Amino acid sequence: MEQFGFLASRRQLKSMNIGRHRIDRAIADGDLLPVRMGWVATANASQASITAVLHGARLTGGTALGSYGIWCGDDHRIHLQVPEDSHRVTQAPLTPIARFTPPRFFVPTLVTHWAPFEIGEGLAPAWRVSISDAIGRFATTEPVEQVAAALESAVTANRMTRRAVAHIIQGLPKRLHRLSKDLTFLAGSGLETIARMRFDALGLRVVQQVQIGIDRVDLVIDGWLVIELDGDQWHEAATDRIRTNRIIRSGYGVLRFGYADIFERWEETVATVMRMLEDGHRR
Repeated sequence: MEQFGFLASRRQLKSMNIGRHRIDRAIADGDLLPVRMGWVATANASQASITAVLHGARLTGGTALGSYGIWCGDDHRIHLQVPEDSHRVTQAPLTPIARFTPPRFFVPTLVTHWAPFEIGEGLAPAWRVSISDAIGRFATTEPVEQVAAALESAVTANRMTRRAVAHIIQGLPKRLHRLSKDLTFLAGSGLETIARMRFDALGLRVVQQVQIGIDRVDLVIDGWLVIELDGDQWHEAATDRIRTNRIIRSGYGVLRFGYADIFERWEETVATVMRMLEDGHRR
C-alpha cells in the first residue's frame, strides 16, 4: 500500500497478485479501510487523496505536489483534476473521512480543473497526477518564484532529475522559460529558493549552502552576513541558538527568518538585512 500512497484500487492490487479474498480479509481484520466501491486504503492515506477518489478525480497542482513532498506554494485549497466527460457524482465514503490522516496545510475548499486524465505509469497511484503534470498546472497560476521553488524542491527530494526539469520548463508558459537560468538546485528548501531569488533581485551578492566549520548555512550575503531560513516545523530554538552563537564566533553576522518574514513581512525583512549590511560596512 505504501507504493500506492496508502490508497489503491482493487485493480492496482490485483496487478500485484493481491486477490479479492486477501483484500477482503485485510478489511475484516481492520488492516485496510474501504473508501468507495473498488478502492481501499490504510489510515495513513491523506484526507485529500480520499476526497479525490470520492469525487472520481485526481489531485493536481499544488495539492498533488504537496502529496509528493514537493514545495506546493501557499494556495492551500484542494485542487482536483476531473475528466472532461465526468458527471460529477460524488460517492459517499464507506469509511468516515475523519479516520484518515488530516492534511497539515490544506483546507477543505475544492477547486476543480477539467482536463483529460493522463495514462498512469507503472505503479503510480491513480489518485494524483504525475509530478510533471502537477507542475504544469501549478505554473498556470503561480508566480515565477513559486514555480522555481517547486522545480528545485522536486530535484532536492529526488523526485525528478535536472534534465527532466529542463524538459518541463520548455513546455511551460513563455514567461517561465527564463527559469533555466535562475535555478541553482542548491536550496535546502523552497523557502530558501524564493529568498535567494528575492535577494538576487535586490542586487546583493548571495552565495548558497556555505560551509562554516561544522555548520552548513543557507545563504551568505556579501561574504559575511549569514541568512538562515527556518521552516517552523524543522527547527528547535535551543539548537538554533547554539548554532547561531557558533557561527558568530567564526566572524559572521547572523539573521534568521521564517516563512512569515518572507511572505508576509518582506519589506521589514529587507530593511533588517540592509541595516545590518550598512552597519557592517561602517566598521
